[in-house]
Amino acid sequence: MTNITDETDRAKAIVKSFYDGGARGRITDFADQLDPTFELFVPAYLPWGGQFDKAGYVALLPGVAKVLDFTRLEYLSFTGEGGHVVALIEIGVRGTDQTIIISEHWDIAHDKAVRLRVAYFDPKILLDQIASQPNG
Repeated sequence: MTNITDETDRAKAIVKSFYDGGARGRITDFADQLDPTFELFVPAYLPWGGQFDKAGYVALLPGVAKVLDFTRLEYLSFTGEGGHVVALIEIGVRGTDQTIIISEHWDIAHDKAVRLRVAYFDPKILLDQIASQPNG
């Protein structure tokens, strides 16, 4: 049981370090926690939607941080089992006093993030804010 508990604790710490970096304005510092084979899956209706590799993910993070306010992030649920971590977060939308809910499913192997699948709940607030920005 200890091995699974240790693996879960390490996986959760890796995922939490991503959100902590975002809150400190250092969102791309997480790059060293990504496996070279990392894959990201984000709904295609978002400007940063699609499937990305490690380099693509790191490149899009600054744009995400311009829209999502990581200093206003709250964990609604943060669970893990082995190398799989699910973070259900409520996060601020920059330029508004509103928030959205995002479910992020992380897979961690050998102390590196290998996959992230993201689901957005009712993203209308986010999409409206993006559309209202110059070049939005």
